[in-house]
Order: sequence, then structure tokens, then C-alpha cells
Amino acid sequence: MDRHTFVEFQSQLTGEVVLPESPEYDDLRNVFNQTGNPAVIVRPKNTDEIAGAIRFAQDNQLKLSVRSGGHGATGLSTNDGGLVIDLSHFNSVEVLDPAQRLVRIGTGAKWGDVAQALAPHGLAISSGDTNSVGVGGLTLGGGIGWMVRKYGLTIDSLEAAEIVTADGRTLRVSANEHPDLFWAIRGGGGNFGVVTYFDFRAQPVQTVVGGLVTFDIAEAESILPKWIEYMRTAPEELNSTIALFSGFGPEVPPGLFMYVCYGGDDEAVANAAIQPLLELGTVREQDIQKKPYYQMLEDAQLPPGFRVLSTTGFIKTLNQDVIDALTASYGRPGAPIVQIRSLGGAMSRVAPEATAFAHRNYEVFILAGKPVPVTTAPEEMERIRKEAWRPIEKFVEGAYINFQSDAGESSINAAYPPATYARLARVKAAYDPNNLFNQNHNIKPAVSNGSVQP
Repeated sequence: MDRHTFVEFQSQLTGEVVLPESPEYDDLRNVFNQTGNPAVIVRPKNTDEIAGAIRFAQDNQLKLSVRSGGHGATGLSTNDGGLVIDLSHFNSVEVLDPAQRLVRIGTGAKWGDVAQALAPHGLAISSGDTNSVGVGGLTLGGGIGWMVRKYGLTIDSLEAAEIVTADGRTLRVSANEHPDLFWAIRGGGGNFGVVTYFDFRAQPVQTVVGGLVTFDIAEAESILPKWIEYMRTAPEELNSTIALFSGFGPEVPPGLFMYVCYGGDDEAVANAAIQPLLELGTVREQDIQKKPYYQMLEDAQLPPGFRVLSTTGFIKTLNQDVIDALTASYGRPGAPIVQIRSLGGAMSRVAPEATAFAHRNYEVFILAGKPVPVTTAPEEMERIRKEAWRPIEKFVEGAYINFQSDAGESSINAAYPPATYARLARVKAAYDPNNLFNQNHNIKPAVSNGSVQP
């Protein structure tokens, strides 16, 4: 495709069209976990411009990526030689109804900004751990956040959304409007169109008590059984994640990091709930304190020149066999990093078939990953990713697409049980029959007889 075609397209839009020679191109072409060289980046400001970008990609047979925050582990929110729809202008945060706690959030907003905007209203949304993650990507994948045990996944607070589909229509979706599509976008990823905003029912949270506690990695074998035993009976306001960190060079030694967040204003009650966690081992450092919810969100950065390879899943019961595998294989120099997050509570009270995120009834979520130089060959990356996961693979079910760096068939099959996938494929056939939105954990459209494409 010649440059004239892109220049002509640029003249048709009131929004921004960024070409490789544009001064801002280098700042926009890469994402958190991938480098990219798209032929054109479109930064629309309204749904007509989104529809125009979709039509341009179709007419010119361009690969189409959609980016809200660019933190997707797959790196598929950029590409080489295609078109990227950058939704950073869709970043508004609006309180629609304070009494009902209804808020409307643009899909290109960042969760750190959202948390700060809602704080003066005494509101928050359980929405992941990181400031710079985009609202769109995290929500479409499910959203496991700091208040998941009390308020469920991010999608469990979702009331409605607006989406531009492959044929250029702008649709409002909810339990009563296009309910099939509303079901699909709650966990089915970016397979069905470009979401522009979400309507959430926010949680009445003004402050939390939480922070980081550091233990010696040598105590992992004794800490993990006591940790999970306590979390099984802990109040749902208390959330906790343990990371067995293998270190990063001589400056950052291995350690057992425990992150804690109690979603409630009563500091005395929160501290009483947290105290048993501080008695699990010998505390090296801790910074537990009362703070606004937005201060629980952190800034995620990779060392320059690195990307993360990660695999995820869920465990029904964190028993001694699993703990033995974890402590034998992670948390030492050169080993992968593993994160274990306690679940249960509100998340598990939603029926698995109620949303496209089907993995509800599990005790913990687990992630294993390893940073590698971006220059690593693809086949070597795949070997490293599989090797990092192998010690615990036999204990784990499912997958969580938001942290799954691989978007291949095995990851998709893990993320979506057969019945869930079949239903998603039928929705895909209705709204994106030509599979334009395929830069994701891709759901192939069902064929006319309802079966799924190979």
C-alpha cells in the first residue's frame, strides 16, 4: 500500500492519524510487552472515526490491533505493517449517579487515573494492581483486582457498555440490550468490536489498609501452608498475594513478597485481620498503612530491552503437593517468578456460565513468568515460557487471558471451557463473522450450522 493511501485517509478524519514519519510515532508504536512497527496509528475521538478506521482496515486488508493501555501480556495491541486503533482519547471518568454509584469510564482511561478521580466521591472499583493499565483491556479480560474477594471481578461491577462492531454500528450493550454481546465482552477479550466506554456500579470504598510485607525466601515452605490456611477463613475484605521472587541481578536478591489489601475504613478492624499474616514468619520489612485505594496501585515497569513471558491458571486447593512444587522450583536465582493470589468470596458466588470468564470456583490464581531480552528468538521464548510453567502445570486448570503472554490455541483452550468457547463462537459469528478482530486470544466465528471453525 502506498503512502498516498494513508495520507488520503489522514485527510478524511478529524482525529489523529499517525504515520511512521510523524514525530509522535516512536512514542506510540510500542507497548508494554512488545515492540511494533504499524503502518498507521489512528487516535479517534468519536465513534464515527472508530468506524472509519475499521472500514479502512477492512478495505485495505490490514491487520487491526486495538489499544487501550497497551499492557496486554501478548503485545497484540500493536503490530507490524497494520493499523492500530489507539483509544487514549476515550479517557473520561464521569459519575452518572452518585446515589446509585453509577460511573461511566472511557475505555482508554488508565486505572490509576480512574482511582484518583473516584476517590473524592468515596468510590472505587476493584481493577487490577497497576496504575498504567488501560480500562478496556483489563475489563474485557475479567479483572482480578485488590478487592476481588469482597466485590468480585471488575466485570462483576459492569452494568453496560458501548461498542463499535465490525460493520460500523455503535451499540449499547447490557443485560437487556444485546445481552449475548454483553455476556461475551465480560471475559471474552477484544474479539467483538471496539468498546468506547463502560458503565460500572462502583464500590463504596474511601480507604484501604495495605502494603507490602517481605520475608526471607527460605521461609517459603513454612509460610505458604499457614498463609492459605488463614486466607480460607479470613474476612472477605482482606486480599493477599504472595510472590516468590527469584531476584534480578546482584542488586535485587530473592525474597518472599506478600502484598496485602483490606478494603475497609476501620483501621483497627483491618489491622486485626492483617496481624495473623505478619506472624507467618520473620518480617524483614513491611509498610502496611491506611491509604486511599489509588495508592495500592503500583507502576509496572520492565528493565529496558526486556519483555515478560508468562503463563497463568487456577488451583482448586493449594495443598502440600502444590506447595512442595512451588518451593522447589521458584524463588531462587535464575528461576522464574511465581505469584499466588488468594481468591474466593464474591468472585466465587457468580455462576461460571454467567459471564465469559468461567473460572470462578478456585482457591488461588497463579502466574509464573520470566523476563527475557526482546532479542530472544521466538522459539527460545516459547521454550522458556513452557519451562517456567512445567513444575506446576499438572496442578493447574484454566487460564486468565490478561496475564497470558501466549495467544496460541493451547492458551485459548485453557482460558475458555468448551461450552464457553462454543457460545463465544456463536456471538462472534453474529457480530464479527469475518474475524476482523483477531489480534487477541482469538475466538473463531461459528459456521452456519453452529459448529466452531477449525
